[in-house]
Amino acid sequence: MLGTLTGTAYVYQYSATNQTRIGNQLTLVTSKTSGTGNQFSIVGNTPKCSGSCSRTGALTSLAGKALKAGKTLSAESYYNWTGKSARTNQNLSWNLTIKHPRVAQVLPFNYAGASPVRCDREYKSISAGCIMTKGQVAIGYDRASHPNFAKHVTDAQKSGLPGKSTALKRLKPGQSSAKNRSKACPSRLKRPSGYSCDEYPFASTQQGAYYGGGTGRTFSQCKISDKAYPVGAKGGKGYSACMIPQKENSAAGSELSKFFKESRVLTGDSFFVQIL
Repeated sequence: MLGTLTGTAYVYQYSATNQTRIGNQLTLVTSKTSGTGNQFSIVGNTPKCSGSCSRTGALTSLAGKALKAGKTLSAESYYNWTGKSARTNQNLSWNLTIKHPRVAQVLPFNYAGASPVRCDREYKSISAGCIMTKGQVAIGYDRASHPNFAKHVTDAQKSGLPGKSTALKRLKPGQSSAKNRSKACPSRLKRPSGYSCDEYPFASTQQGAYYGGGTGRTFSQCKISDKAYPVGAKGGKGYSACMIPQKENSAAGSELSKFFKESRVLTGDSFFVQIL
């Protein structure tokens, strides 16, 4: 054996929800070598983006760089999204080749990014942007600002309904939030003056009352006395309804719509709900 080289390759991806420039970085950390392992060097590093993307700017070349113990090398490449459709996925990777003076052939390596990068222009009121599709995203509601709404969501999640540890999913194309809402909050439920009916899981999700199935439930503070909504029911399937102040309910709904836009949570996407 001529020697050994031990190290770690890191692939970093960068994007932003309000722009369509994508960054791709390769970092090589050589931790130790033995024998003639300190004679390895880089022949070339080539980035790749499959999908609707074109490279922009200069590429950092590592060609000729030696892989020495304790040394870190980094290269960067950037792309612009060129998608013509509403949304597309891009996959980033790096091809790396290294050589040793006593070995005839070069050694090839491929390092792929951890997540596809999705870019979209589905929201007409804001600029196009990109996200990592394997990232987890959550909306956080401030308990002090939304006390009644927060109490309902907290009770609903404690009763077993999804959103805290199991993600909710936005409706699929063609599905209707109105169907979820009318199933969870039918007109027969009396609304006290100044109150409106809040449903959980949200009407905008596949777990909502109509599409998610199951039966209703409510909680002691919710001002609902209907046999179809037993207090204290539990389980992961079903839905809850609660009467909360109308202004608070509307504000919480507006925050959800804003969150979908700013975090680029599109139809079919998963998200979590946190009470802060």
